[in-house]
Amino acid sequence: MKKSSLWVFTGVLLLIIFALTIDVGEMWNTLKKANYIVIVPGLLAYFLGVWFRTLRWQVLLTGIDEIKIRTLFPIVVIGYMANNILPFRLGELIRGYYLKNKEGVPTATALSTIFVERIMDGLALILILAASYTSVPFDEIFSRLSQITRLDETFLLVIFTFPFAILFGLLVAIALNGPQSMRIFGHLTSRLPRNLARAINKLTEDVVAGLYSLRNWKITCKALLLSLPIWILEAVLFHSVLVSLGILPTDSGVWHIFASAASITAITNIGASIPSMPGGIGLFEMIARETLMVIEPTSISRSEAAAFAALTHLCLIVPIVLLGQLFLWVEGLSLRKLRHRI
Repeated sequence: MKKSSLWVFTGVLLLIIFALTIDVGEMWNTLKKANYIVIVPGLLAYFLGVWFRTLRWQVLLTGIDEIKIRTLFPIVVIGYMANNILPFRLGELIRGYYLKNKEGVPTATALSTIFVERIMDGLALILILAASYTSVPFDEIFSRLSQITRLDETFLLVIFTFPFAILFGLLVAIALNGPQSMRIFGHLTSRLPRNLARAINKLTEDVVAGLYSLRNWKITCKALLLSLPIWILEAVLFHSVLVSLGILPTDSGVWHIFASAASITAITNIGASIPSMPGGIGLFEMIARETLMVIEPTSISRSEAAAFAALTHLCLIVPIVLLGQLFLWVEGLSLRKLRHRI
C-alpha cells in the first residue's frame, strides 16, 4: 500500500512541477489559437490503431481460442479506458477478467498475451526511434532526460532498449520449452503445501498457455508487424496536434514534423509505461514537453510545448474513455462492478 501511495504521490508531484514550470497564460493562449479540426484525422488514425491492437490480440490468442474482432474490440477499448481512469494499469487485469467472462479464456492466459503485447510495443517503439534517427537529435534528447532523471545517458539507453529484447527472448524460450518450463516450476513448488502448489502450478500452466503464439514464428512475426501500424497511427495523432497548434516553424517539412512526432510518441510511451497515476498523468506531460523542447529548442517555448503535451494526452484519454463507457452501458455494466468482481 505504501509503495502504491508513493507512485501516486510521484505522479501528482510531477503534475504540480509541470504546472509550476510554465506560463499558464501563454499555454492557454496557445490552446485557444489551435485549429482543432486538424486533430480529427489524428483521432481517426488513433482509433484505427486501436483496431490494429485488437487484430494483434486476436493473432496472439490463436491456438488458445478463436474469437472474432467484433467481440474483442469492446474488451480492448474498455481495458484502455480503465487504464486511463484507474492507477497502476489495472485496465490490463480488467481486460483479462472481462475476456474470461465473455469467452471463458483463463484470466492468467489472457494476461500472459497482454504481457507479450507490451513487450512487442516496446520493440516497435524502439524501431520507430531508430527510423527517425536521421531527423531527430537523439544525443540531446537523452542528455536532457539524463538531467531530468539524474541517470547516466548510457544507463538510460540501456533501460530503454535491452529489457524489451531480453524479456521477449525469455518468453520465446519459455514458450518453445513449455514442458521443461512446467517441470522447473513444479520442482520449485514441490516443497510448498499441496493445495498451494497445485494452485500455483495451475496458474503457471495458464500463463505458459498464453505464450502459445510464440511457438509459431509466422504468428510471432505477424504480431510483431502489426505492432508497427499501431504506433505509427498514434504518431499521426501526435503529428496532428503539433500541426493544429501551429507552434513549429513555418518552413518545417512534413517529414521533419512527423519524425519529431514519432520520436516523441516513442520516448513518451516508453518513459510513461511505468505504472503510476491513471493514464500516466504527470509523467506523460513532463516527458512529452521536455522531448519536444529538445527537438525544437529555439522555436518553441516551454509553455507551448506544455500545451502540446496536455492537448495530446487529452486526445489519448478522453475519446477512448467515452467509447469505453458507451460499451459498458450497452453491456449493462460499470467499471466499478468489473473492478469489484476481480
